Parts: sequence; C-alpha cells; structure tokens
Amino acid sequence: MELSRPGFSVYLTIGFPEPARFSQILGSLSSCVDFYELGLPTARPKYDGPTVRASHRRVVAAGLRGVETLKLLEKTGIDKPFTLMAYMEDYVDSLRGLLEAAASVGAGCVLLPDLAFDYPEMLDKYVEESERAGLRPCFFASSRFPHSWLQRYAALDPLYIYLGLQPATGVELPIAVEKNVKLARMLVGSRYLLTGFAIRRPETAAALIRSGADAVVVGSAILRLIEEKGVDEARSLACSIHQAVHSAKTSHGEG
Repeated sequence: MELSRPGFSVYLTIGFPEPARFSQILGSLSSCVDFYELGLPTARPKYDGPTVRASHRRVVAAGLRGVETLKLLEKTGIDKPFTLMAYMEDYVDSLRGLLEAAASVGAGCVLLPDLAFDYPEMLDKYVEESERAGLRPCFFASSRFPHSWLQRYAALDPLYIYLGLQPATGVELPIAVEKNVKLARMLVGSRYLLTGFAIRRPETAAALIRSGADAVVVGSAILRLIEEKGVDEARSLACSIHQAVHSAKTSHGEG
C-alpha cells in the first residue's frame, strides 16, 4: 500500500453510528478521502477523546466489538486504502490473530496507540508479526515523545508515523503544533508523517501540510457531524479539508 503525499484521512469507528449505515457513510465520504483510519470498537478506548469514546460505546452497546467487526468491512467493500486502529491491551494474547485478520481484509497496517506507552517490550514482536502477516508496521507518537523513539520508528520502515498533536483526540489545547510538526519531520526524515487530533478546520490542515506533515487525519469533527447533523454535513467538511490539503504547498515538496 502506498499513501498519497499530501493526503487526507478520515477516522471512523467501525459500525458507527449503526452497523447498517456504516457502508453508506463510507461511500458518501469516499470521494473526499485519500485513505481511511478505521477503529476496531473497544470497551476501553483509553487514549481517545470524548467524541471517539462515545462512538466506541455506541457500537459496543450494539453488540459489536474487536475483530468480529471486520466482517462489516468484508460485506461493505472499501474503494480507498485503509489502516486499522486497535488497542494492544485487547490483543496482548492474540496479536498474531489480529494482524492476520487485518491483512485478510486488505488493511495496510494496524496502529496500536498504547503500544509504546504501556507495552514497549512488545514493540519488536509487533514489527515481526506485522511483517509475518504481510503488513507494514505503523506507529503512534505524541508531541512529547522522546526524540530517540521517533528515530527508532523511522528506522523500522513504517507505513506511517502518526504524530498526535494534542493530549487526546478532539481536545484542543494551546500547543505550538506547527513547531512540533517541523521538529518531527527533521527526526523522521522522509518517512510518511501523519498528523491528527483536534483538526477541524481546512486552514489548520493546510498549515500542518505546509509545516512538513505528509497527511492529516480528522476523526472527532467528522463523527460529531455524522451524529448531530448527518452525513451530508460531514462530507462537506471532509471535502473542504481535502481540498485545502491538496492545495497546500509542503515544506518538503509541493502537493
């Protein structure tokens, strides 16, 4: 799998807001998305913000959870590249099964945001099992990650490195995010740098691309619009951000 540079990704929790509508939502957003990040529902989305947590609770309450939700993807069919997001906490004893299931539905990688925080001793195993399943690894880093970890990630040939710009998804605090992106770009070299958390405006997305990000991902803002105003409003926001991203000139080549 190759990801476009620049690129725009939308995060969706698989099965949200209802399993029966999930396919429609994917189809509606598709023309304004370069690739998707799809979350496997979990009872404990510990590093997500309130909107994403609520989406997990809703899907889990409907009886869907974990790898079983990948059946929805098999039925739906996705016409864009996609990666999966899950929590290592749920798969400590079944990591191989998770990665094999992800590969079987066509995912490019499985992002485990709690890997480095809570299970750093499993990093090498995750990389080995990803490669065994025919996937590339992908890694999450916060803006306060040690520089050595970003450089270590870059050396492992990841599909992407996801830089979380804020403490949690959808939670916006006054942090110098553009400066953090520029620093991360220096540390990871030419590796694909995906940025996310609290991006909800086209101008913010464009500024991040100009600062050195290869792509941005928007989740909470899209989920909130789907829930409160419907998929047409969510699509309008996605399309405006997609256009801004692809019109922005990056600091390491033009989009």
